[in-house]
Amino acid sequence: MKINTRSIIEGLSYAIDIAEKSYLSHSKHVAYISVMIAKELKLSSKQQEELYYAALLHDIGASNSYIVKEHCEVGRDIILKLPIKNIIADYVYYHHEYFNGTGPFQLKGNEIPLLAQIICIANTFDIRFGSVEVVNLEVINEIKVWLGDNKELFKPEILATFTNLMKKEYIFLDYFSNEFNDLSLKRIDVQGDNLDFEGVEKFAYAFSRIIDMRSRFTYEHSIGIADLIIKITVRLGYDNEIQNEMYIAALLHDIGKLAISNDIIEKKGRLNEEERYEINKHTYYTRWILEHIDGFENITNYASNHHEKLNGNGYPFHLVGDEIGELDRVMAICDIYQALTEDRPYRNTIPLEKVWSIIDEMVNDNELDGILVEKIKCILKE
Repeated sequence: MKINTRSIIEGLSYAIDIAEKSYLSHSKHVAYISVMIAKELKLSSKQQEELYYAALLHDIGASNSYIVKEHCEVGRDIILKLPIKNIIADYVYYHHEYFNGTGPFQLKGNEIPLLAQIICIANTFDIRFGSVEVVNLEVINEIKVWLGDNKELFKPEILATFTNLMKKEYIFLDYFSNEFNDLSLKRIDVQGDNLDFEGVEKFAYAFSRIIDMRSRFTYEHSIGIADLIIKITVRLGYDNEIQNEMYIAALLHDIGKLAISNDIIEKKGRLNEEERYEINKHTYYTRWILEHIDGFENITNYASNHHEKLNGNGYPFHLVGDEIGELDRVMAICDIYQALTEDRPYRNTIPLEKVWSIIDEMVNDNELDGILVEKIKCILKE
């Protein structure tokens, strides 16, 4: 397995934006402005790469806490566990620090790392103007007024650089374009290193923790399925590459749930029709996020098809029979088994005998693959 660092961070940054309930390019817009400022400042390619990754990941702690200081702390701790340079954690930690000392940690002036200050102005700008749909002279003048009104928040050198950058027409024509994502790929020169399985696993595990920690009822759900997947794929004779891909898919299979309200995820009692429609969206968003990562083609299918049923009554594509791959079927069985053996807000853990009875009933209803169920049942009962 060889996955490019830039590609995986870009793809997973969509999950961060979904979790924060922002529009789906906040992280990329912040990264774009940050790198364009860095270019104007003639920062090295190494610094531009560090800045790009930090900007894409700056809100990685936000889904665990909306308190600014806390989400900076959580973000730093998550990033320190990723296979990227530790200095990037500092840039994320201090990205809400203002030059005048009014940020959450009250650092002032050059006490704040330069790259964190660049992310700060880009983030603050995007929060104010990111929802603008059409750029015109009126918008440009609003931006100039806003910069003047907030000049004490930003390092003078960075503020002057951003102001001069605004004189180049391309910057906001890119920024507010409907084709922004494609344009930004062309403007940013970061190449990224290739990650092996262990590196990809660290990213997947970090995001699985972000997903599962949203609810005490799913605290170990993703890692639980991943552990099942390894045990089962080994015993079923799949090769190492498939075992690794399935493991990553299991860790990330519910990443789309970051788009779903916690009120629905933690509801006690049955979901109504509207809530069921909302929860069913999560597999669509899982696919949408993972499809942005080059080399994740197999992983995307394994992760996002885990609620498809052989009889066509699954979601989101309502695949039927052979349209559902064997490994997708394995993932579905593991997901159901893991869910049934966990506490949920609407019920306690179900005894194993009852778990297998429910799964057998799903086989009878042509929802699950009976042959695979029997094989997996034998493996898990050993």
